[in-house]
Amino acid sequence: MYFKKIGIIGLGMIANTRHIPELKDVENCKITAICDIDENKLKIVGNDLGIPDELRFTDYHDLIASPEVDAVEICTPNHLHIPIATAAIKMGKPVNVEKPLSINLQCCEPLKNALKENYVLNMMSFTYRFMPAIRYAKWIIDNGHIGDILNVDVEYFKDSGFIKGRRLEWRFQKEMAGTGVLGDLGVHLIDMAELLAGKITSVCGVTDIIVKERQKIDSEEMAKVDTDDYCSFICNIENGVRGNFVISRCAMGKPNSVKFDIYGTKGLICFNMNNPNVLDFYSEVSDIGGDRLQTITVPQEFHTTQEAEFIKMLNGERCDILPTIEDGLRSQKILDSILKSSEKNCWVNI
Repeated sequence: MYFKKIGIIGLGMIANTRHIPELKDVENCKITAICDIDENKLKIVGNDLGIPDELRFTDYHDLIASPEVDAVEICTPNHLHIPIATAAIKMGKPVNVEKPLSINLQCCEPLKNALKENYVLNMMSFTYRFMPAIRYAKWIIDNGHIGDILNVDVEYFKDSGFIKGRRLEWRFQKEMAGTGVLGDLGVHLIDMAELLAGKITSVCGVTDIIVKERQKIDSEEMAKVDTDDYCSFICNIENGVRGNFVISRCAMGKPNSVKFDIYGTKGLICFNMNNPNVLDFYSEVSDIGGDRLQTITVPQEFHTTQEAEFIKMLNGERCDILPTIEDGLRSQKILDSILKSSEKNCWVNI
């Protein structure tokens, strides 16, 4: 295994709760450089990681160009993903890009062109793919333990839209986020559905803005929210599978509830991401469970982390379900289609 030097661009919540902690646990890598426009974040994170001052950047171009960076993790607001990833790819540096890929599919063209001209190893941060329950569910499905999939029912409920005093951060502004809860949370569900059940072929959805205005970040002035707080959609999936999805960040009393049910001709898989180390399973044809729906523990072989798999990829290993920018483009197309369906009040083919 080779030692890899990682640069982190964007030091907000997702970097500090997911990327950085997981990278700390990977032995054969080191975070060597960081970048953010907020110098206070640079100081706090830089001091914690022991990053020297000369490797704390406010301009992402400088981090990408640094010889102390082998690969780049992009943890910025959505509208910055494409220009940063494109710059890294042009420099020949592998990237791990936060989801969703961009604010819409059209904005992704520069990145697509850069990859065609200078392909580099790349990954999308579809974090849920690496949760034990998801990986075990895929193994169960692929080995025929629930037969042919008939339908999937999914919900993702949070109450974070009702956090008292929450201001008009970038997630509530379409020019920076593209979508609201649909792209922030729903994109995980879309990616999981395609991983486990097959390609989504058409969608019919509705979106709504529950909290219609919020106080600006830097003043007492109120301003309009123009990204969705709520989304539901039904979809057709290849091989006749049906899907039903409900996503909300205005679900009072539910800090974070993610439920996924997959019904087959021979069995059922249910998992709740509040407890990703177990799943509920029933099968007529498998000896894994029993003669009724019961909770089973995910075997240790299905445990890993997103960042461990990213570093493995950089070192020449390949996870068979590792998400790439191609998957990000696919999911972005579905996000755009759901928004179009909501606006036009119609079914949209993918």
